[in-house]
Amino acid sequence: MPVEVAQPTIVRNIVVHRLLKQGEGFQPALRNNPNAVSETTGKVVDLLIKEYAKRTGKAHGHFDPDVVNYPVQGYLRALFVDQAIDFVAMTSSMMLTLCAKAKGTAATPGGVIFAHTQTGEEQHVIIAIVTEEWGAALGAELEVEGGEYLDLKGFRFAGRVNITEWLADGEKYLSFLKGKSKEVSGYFKSFLGCADSVTYAADTKTLKEALEEFATQSHFNEAQRRDFFDKAYEICARHHKDHTPIDLDTFANELWPTAPQDLTQVFAQPERKLSDGFVPDKRVINGFVKFTGKTTTWKLEFSRDAIQKREVLFNEEDESLTIKNLPAELKEQLRREKSDGDE
Repeated sequence: MPVEVAQPTIVRNIVVHRLLKQGEGFQPALRNNPNAVSETTGKVVDLLIKEYAKRTGKAHGHFDPDVVNYPVQGYLRALFVDQAIDFVAMTSSMMLTLCAKAKGTAATPGGVIFAHTQTGEEQHVIIAIVTEEWGAALGAELEVEGGEYLDLKGFRFAGRVNITEWLADGEKYLSFLKGKSKEVSGYFKSFLGCADSVTYAADTKTLKEALEEFATQSHFNEAQRRDFFDKAYEICARHHKDHTPIDLDTFANELWPTAPQDLTQVFAQPERKLSDGFVPDKRVINGFVKFTGKTTTWKLEFSRDAIQKREVLFNEEDESLTIKNLPAELKEQLRREKSDGDE
């Protein structure tokens, strides 16, 4: 069986500006030219992408059509469509918008990394505010050296635009870290101009697919799979009843407390585009514990318990179901039907 090899990510452009605190507001410290695309900056971007991919708590959506109040999409268009500006000019304009949106908020000053990357045919722009921390390291002669460094694993504000999908009029080409506080992360959402795609049924279906993938890769037996989905249903049903949105980290800790990070890793896969903050859809979560199917001539519904108790048997070879322990009323109806047919 052929092994799928991940395509390398190429850094096309990278610029690092600074976001400086000034009274109640912010001001930018801008570079006039791009940072060199080197081994070091390549590693920085690679680590940034990997850390961003690991995070749950993202929102996925598209640009708000209001270009006047949310101009970032206009700057991207000027570069990638009109080719009227270069990458440095685009990011400098974005910094001015970031400063305006951050004013009066709990935004964090620091380095602002803008990177244009390409993986296969897909192009992305990733933006992250990274704080600068003091740290120490061992030098070549084992001397202790101190200095400021970028905390690439500790960033709280970041967003990513799938340029290829955006230009193809996709639905969910923009994502950003929501964090735990809307008041804090709201300015970054406003900076990007992100309009969330909140579709409860679609997001619940995506959650179900993620749970099925986790159960399969964990090699659950029938009983373990039933217990896992029963608990997932219980949690989601509670959220549906109370109309409270799902937080994926909290959900993973309750559902799989022994190793919640294994579950959140499946949730956070970038291609899944699973957002926090949706209320589980009742019809979809019923599928956690029930199987349904219908044609033009019949409709069938049964629970996982029926499979566990072997009251419903699936023959994969001829794609047939055998149903046992039929209720008395149904058996009587079928006997009458058969008797009438024989006559």
